[in-house]
Amino acid sequence: MTNKQTPAAGTLLAMVCLLTFSSLCHAASSLGEINIELRGNVVDFTCAVIASDSNKSVELGTWPTKQLQTSGDTTQPVAFTLKLEGCPPGSASITFSGTPAPGTTLLALDDAVMAQKVAIELHDSDRTRLPLEQASQTVGIDENGNATLTFFANYIALAAGVQPGIARADATFMINYN
Repeated sequence: MTNKQTPAAGTLLAMVCLLTFSSLCHAASSLGEINIELRGNVVDFTCAVIASDSNKSVELGTWPTKQLQTSGDTTQPVAFTLKLEGCPPGSASITFSGTPAPGTTLLALDDAVMAQKVAIELHDSDRTRLPLEQASQTVGIDENGNATLTFFANYIALAAGVQPGIARADATFMINYN
């Protein structure tokens, strides 16, 4: 018996092989696309904190525990400023960052051996509470590129039974341009 193939059968066989191999080649390529959009701004200049404010220390004072007897009791707020220079025209605000006290947006004290059940509360220039990771009120930048932002800080009792000890915390801040 001889095996005869017609030209159409050969063409069909070639097309089936071609389709099979092309799908295998396609399978070797990526299974999907991932798009990543990267954004930012390029500006002529940015604000800088004046040298005397770059490592600022705000003294909150010494307070008796009787001042902080129940949750929410506070000490007297202490004012401090951050002065910016070389800013672009417009306005600026500040966002403070730091370790939050458990379950709050208040600034936690640095070490467990320090005063207990106490945190640091930050306030905006109008003395409203300024939570960590939230932008402050904006302040206009003058024609020389300078701005002064005023804040307040105080101790706040997190619960009754505040324990005495050293009470300090570290915060960093980011300058926001508006």
